[in-house]
Amino acid sequence: MSSINIFEKIGKKRVPILITLLWLLLGIAGSGVATYSYLNHTAEVKKQTASPVTATDKVECTESMSSLSGYHLIKPLLDAKRECESESLSSIKGDLGNYIDQQKQAGIISSASVSIRVLSGDEWTSVNDDETYYPGSLIKLPMLIAFLRMEEAKPGFLDQKVTYTGKGITNIKQTFETKSIETGHSYTLRELLEYMVAYSDNNATQLLNGYMKIDAINRVFTDIGLTPPPANADYFKYKISAKDISKFIIGIYNSSFLSNSASEFAAELLTKSDFKDGLVKQLPPNVKVAHKFGEAGQNTGVELHETGIIFIEGKPYQITIMTRGTDIKKQADIISQLSKMVYDRLFVPIV
Repeated sequence: MSSINIFEKIGKKRVPILITLLWLLLGIAGSGVATYSYLNHTAEVKKQTASPVTATDKVECTESMSSLSGYHLIKPLLDAKRECESESLSSIKGDLGNYIDQQKQAGIISSASVSIRVLSGDEWTSVNDDETYYPGSLIKLPMLIAFLRMEEAKPGFLDQKVTYTGKGITNIKQTFETKSIETGHSYTLRELLEYMVAYSDNNATQLLNGYMKIDAINRVFTDIGLTPPPANADYFKYKISAKDISKFIIGIYNSSFLSNSASEFAAELLTKSDFKDGLVKQLPPNVKVAHKFGEAGQNTGVELHETGIIFIEGKPYQITIMTRGTDIKKQADIISQLSKMVYDRLFVPIV
């Protein structure tokens, strides 16, 4: 009896305590579940409402590799560069874009594009690169590469002589003309290449066309992933961007298309260019430049372009400027000014 009474007494006293402890434990557990649910919900809400990646966020940039096609056992590297434009050049990109917009508002040009590539690294940028133009005499760059490839395949090919009779020669006129081949004189194909590149002589180019193999020049385009001009070689209907036309002179610099000696010969011809109204006009006279200009005239206006490699110590760079407007002489001034802006920003002389 006594034991029963003791348990009854204890039970009567413990019931409220046990209930209290039970509710306390349930409260703690419930609080933990509620806290976990709240934190988990908060994290989920944060995940769902996180801000999207903006243009200023750092984005991983992959490297683009391009190789020459048409080989079975080897894969010659043509070029390698980062896919993303360089942040270090964003300021000059903005300045070039603003200057181009000013010239458009002034009515001097209707369009202009710039492509820049620092050849000592992987820095590059472009302005209005979605715009395409008629290349004019810039098409002579892939022609030069094709002829030098033909010489490599058949040594002595460029030593052939041809006499200029003046018949069947193009009557295309260009604003910037200097030296030209003379009627009745004989020239080797190698000499004609110099007239074509250094002086942009259309008569020499027309003579060379008679020795050009269409497959050879088409291969130069397809090697870098570009569609060749129409089969009838109607270059006046072919359009290309500044960044794409730059690939030819970069390929010469990298010795990607040709042997080292042939690439050196091509670059040397380009340093002999006597067009002084564009890229080189405001550069120091001691700066070596390998360059080629091109004119095109269409119903939409006249076009003037120039592509080149500026050999400044420690930081050579490639630049292409393409313009469309109505006054080709003023367009030459614009190319000159854009070239100076890039040079001044990329080249910091040691004082």
